[in-house]
Amino acid sequence: MIIGIHDRPGSFSDRWIAYCTAKGIPFRRVNCLATDVVAQCGGLEGLLWHWYHGDPTHLLVARQIIAALEAKGLVVFPNVATCWHYDDKVAQKYLLEAVGAPLIPTWVFTSLQDARRWIAGTTWPKVFKLRCGAGSANVRLVRSRNEAAALCRQASGRGFPAAAGYLTDIQTRLRKTKTAQEFWVRLARAPQTLLNVLALRRKMTREKGYVYFQEFLPDNTFDTRITIIGDRAFGFMRANRPNDFRASGGGSIIYAPEKLDRRCVEIAFRVADHIGTQSLAFDFLFNPQHEPMIGEISYCYMSSAVHACAGHWDHQGIWHAGHVWPEEAILEDFLAAIRRKTQTAQ
Repeated sequence: MIIGIHDRPGSFSDRWIAYCTAKGIPFRRVNCLATDVVAQCGGLEGLLWHWYHGDPTHLLVARQIIAALEAKGLVVFPNVATCWHYDDKVAQKYLLEAVGAPLIPTWVFTSLQDARRWIAGTTWPKVFKLRCGAGSANVRLVRSRNEAAALCRQASGRGFPAAAGYLTDIQTRLRKTKTAQEFWVRLARAPQTLLNVLALRRKMTREKGYVYFQEFLPDNTFDTRITIIGDRAFGFMRANRPNDFRASGGGSIIYAPEKLDRRCVEIAFRVADHIGTQSLAFDFLFNPQHEPMIGEISYCYMSSAVHACAGHWDHQGIWHAGHVWPEEAILEDFLAAIRRKTQTAQ
């Protein structure tokens, strides 16, 4: 059994390669962005590629390549069910509605006329989002009809930058800089980071032609992040940023499994099973009736935050103590899927 790994330093591939090397699992590095990627996968049983939203080239071809390799018969991570809706909140709205998940009430309009009629008859505030962006980027609170109407006009005109600007969220980044050494390291990286941001904004097309609004759920001082990997559910809470309604990207994580609402775990397992995903993170808020509601989902997440969990639950609600690297859990499930496929073929 030989597997392929797209080697992207700083991604999940670091631990995949280390794990395979330590365990003696044969693997081959594959360049998933090459024109001959299908040929490179000849003789492989499966492929691992941790593609992400911050690379415009990944966004351009990753979903198509994943679907093609699945059609070829490879076991892939992420599979289509796991990633086709990644970094696309519009896709997530329709998917979660289709499987009966408790989605926070969400409205998407591609008609300016329909949007205006809805704006005139709804209540405020609402949360405005772009379909793309992580860590609360491209998310804002809209407090009035006039503000919503202005966003609609912009969406039907020049649109919005898909990539956040260099100074976006600067207060949060400074707050997460704990030491003088970290500050100087960030400062030294600033010129290159600025160039990267500018290049990203040039490559990514502006978001236009639609508006996305979500119900604002007041009195939530934190959100709940549940990450499902196969038969494992990892959970923690994230405190809101100071004087802000948003939690994602703030960096204030609360590890207290005894305080976590277990209904979030049950819902996340149920929805992940229905979708057929290999690994998926769910962000929950609570409505005024204190019912957990899903705001967003993502197959990409911060590995170290999941590893810091003291343990995880399985489908039966049994707690398993111990820290787990999500990359290794994904790889173990991936190898098991290849073995099942091979046994079935025999």
